[in-house]
Amino acid sequence: MARILILLAVVLGVFWWLRARAEARLAEHRARQAREASEHAAAGTPDVAAERMVQCAQCGVHLPQGDAIAWRGLHYCRRSHLPDESRTDGSNGSGDGSSGPRP
Repeated sequence: MARILILLAVVLGVFWWLRARAEARLAEHRARQAREASEHAAAGTPDVAAERMVQCAQCGVHLPQGDAIAWRGLHYCRRSHLPDESRTDGSNGSGDGSSGPRP
């Protein structure tokens, strides 16, 4: 019984040590990010990772402009949300049997 308790104490000690180490690394990482952000703000340089967000004209979800599909001045989150021109003007105009517009 004593061996089990000692083994349990050792295992719990290892988990405690690993958790404390992970928290210290996370705190260091957050401090480094905050320091870099303050340096960028002081220098007046824009954040390189920032990207303009746009809204899907069909469902309203917001997504980065680089991931959006631009079609006739509007943005869409996926091809299935593009408007089907055959419903709006009676024919798709391409004559190849395609199911919708291609950006």
